[in-house]
Amino acid sequence: MIKLKTLSDIKTMSKGGRIASFAMKEVAKNIKPGITTLELDKIANRIIKARGACPSFLGYQGFPASICVSINDQLVHGIPSRQKICSGDIVKVDLGVFYEGFHTDIARTYIVGHIKKEEEELVMACQKALNAAISLVEPGNTVGDIEHATGKTLKSSGLSPVMSLSGHGVGRDLHEEPSIFCDGLKRTKEKLVPGMVIAIEPMATAGSSKVRKGSDGWTIVTADGSLSVHFEDTVAVTDRGHRVLTRHGKPDNIFL
Repeated sequence: MIKLKTLSDIKTMSKGGRIASFAMKEVAKNIKPGITTLELDKIANRIIKARGACPSFLGYQGFPASICVSINDQLVHGIPSRQKICSGDIVKVDLGVFYEGFHTDIARTYIVGHIKKEEEELVMACQKALNAAISLVEPGNTVGDIEHATGKTLKSSGLSPVMSLSGHGVGRDLHEEPSIFCDGLKRTKEKLVPGMVIAIEPMATAGSSKVRKGSDGWTIVTADGSLSVHFEDTVAVTDRGHRVLTRHGKPDNIFL
C-alpha cells in the first residue's frame, strides 16, 4: 500500500533532504585520490549527526556503515573500507538521512580525475535520465511514465538499465511502495497523486545489465565487469507538479 504524506510531512522531509544534500556535497569535497572510502563514511556520519539526524543506512538489515560507496564495476551497496580512491575512478555515493521520523535518500556518481570521453558521457547520461524521470512527476502521470523516460534516456546513450533493482517509495520507512524500475511502459502501473514521495534512482551499466552480489554479501557488481552508474533523488508529488526534496543550494558537481 502506498503511504501518502501530508504537507507537514513533506515539509519535514524537505528539512531531512537538505541535510542529505549538504552531507553529499561535503562528502564530494573530500573525494580525491588517496582517501579511503571508510574516511568518507566517517565524514558523512559526523555531518548527519551534527545536524540532529541519523544515517538511515547504519544498521539497516545489518548494513555496517552510514553510506554506500561503490567504485567502477560496483553498482550499489558498497561497504566503506580501507580501499583508497584512485584517479580515473567512477565513484558512486548513496546516503540516507532519518530526520524527525522520516527518511530521505540521495545518490550521486562522481568522476575522479580524467577518464575516457565515452565513459564521461555514460555518467552524464545517467544524470540526464534522472532529470528526465523527475520532469514527469506530476499528478495524473504514472510510475510507468517515469520508468519509460528513464529507460529511453539510458538506452539512447548506450547504457543498459539494471532491472533487478529499483527505486521506491520513501517516508517513515526507508523502502515503501511503489517500486520504480529503470525501464517500463508508458501509462502503466500506479498513478501519481499528491502526497506520494518517491526515490527515483536510475542504475545502469556500460555492458550487460546483469549484476551479482559480491563476496561481502552486500556489494552489487556488474556480472561482466563493466562500468556502472547510479543517481537518485527523493521527490514529492504536489498539486502543481513535484518538489525535489534532496536538491538544495548549488547543483552538484560530478567532476572532481
